Amino acid sequence: MKRIFVLWMVLGLAMAATMGCENKAKVERKETVTTPGGSTTTTDEHTVESSGKNPPGNSRGEKAN
Repeated sequence: MKRIFVLWMVLGLAMAATMGCENKAKVERKETVTTPGGSTTTTDEHTVESSGKNPPGNSRGEKAN
C-alpha cells in the first residue's frame, strides 16, 4: 500500500514539474478623441500568450540581438 501511494506521489510531482507555466503579456491601449460635439474613448486590449522556448515573432519583423 505504501508503494502505491509513493508511486502516485512521484507521478503527481513529475506531472506538475513538466507542465510548467505559461507566459502571458497584456497590452492595453486607450485612445480619446475630443471634438466640439463631444469626446469618444476607445479601449483596445490584447493578450499575448506563449509557452515553450520558441516565442512568437514580433509584429515589426525585427530580429532580436
